[in-house]
Amino acid sequence: MDVESIRRYFGDEGWTLVVKRYPEIDFRNDTYQGKWILYQSSEDRDLFYKSYIEDVLLGLKLQGAMLIPEFHYFRAHHNKVFMEILRDLSRLKDIQNIRSKGYGTYEDFANDDPEFPSEIVSKPSEGCGSSGVKLLRDDASKRKYMRRLSRSLHPVDAIKNVVKSYVWHPYVKKSNNRKKFIIQSYVPDLENDYKVLIYGDKYYVLLRHNRKNDFRASGSGLFIFNEDTPEGLLDFAERVFNNLDTPYLSLDIGYNGREFFLFEFQTMHFGNYTLEKSSFYFVREAGKWRKIQEPSVLEEEFVRSVVRYMNHLICK
Repeated sequence: MDVESIRRYFGDEGWTLVVKRYPEIDFRNDTYQGKWILYQSSEDRDLFYKSYIEDVLLGLKLQGAMLIPEFHYFRAHHNKVFMEILRDLSRLKDIQNIRSKGYGTYEDFANDDPEFPSEIVSKPSEGCGSSGVKLLRDDASKRKYMRRLSRSLHPVDAIKNVVKSYVWHPYVKKSNNRKKFIIQSYVPDLENDYKVLIYGDKYYVLLRHNRKNDFRASGSGLFIFNEDTPEGLLDFAERVFNNLDTPYLSLDIGYNGREFFLFEFQTMHFGNYTLEKSSFYFVREAGKWRKIQEPSVLEEEFVRSVVRYMNHLICK
């Protein structure tokens, strides 16, 4: 997004936007208590800079700043293990018809006996576009793939493991498979899913067909802006949005003709193709959904949703 456009739109709404780089935050000489902090995340390889951002954000939170969105949503970005913990903690039962479980090592998984169906979907904790996501149907393939998915072998650590276990018999070897991952219940017979972006009161919908001979729709590139959404889709998305309490939201939703399934959600740093390429959006008016036939400007909708969110909290 264009930062200067964002600054201008905030000015039009009566707010002053001060832009700072993370290293400019000075905790000794400045105070951010009671100030709104609007931030984004990072998707650098291995998430090194995201880890640095987390330190700064937690410091701001401890100082009394008001983060947009809340800190736990930053924690859930590129962290499906924590995302699924938020699902389990949610009071919205609509999103708990999918079961998930996270693991920190392959051994955690191998020694566990979760009550899951025979078919499961495995996902690395970080990543996007269905990268590393796989459907597994038998125990042998599950164990083989989970071992590969969690592989974190370092030659030096591996040698130390062997030497220590040889010279000190009580020593317990460290796992060479320490990349965390999740397993998730599989929803069969889906040919597509829906990407729903929500900015304030505006809902943007994209139909995504599955890849050829695959169960995954994310990253397929087979997109349709279908104006006829399944009955109940927008109601479901609205319930999720209201429950999560964030200014904007990205949802991956499946529908089997009977019920809706929330596969994943993101509250920041998500792709905006669905908004930028759509010629329409939906709003709820007088209790009914109405389609508005007009394009949207990302920076404008971004600012509008943030201002709407802040005003809502101020009026609480």
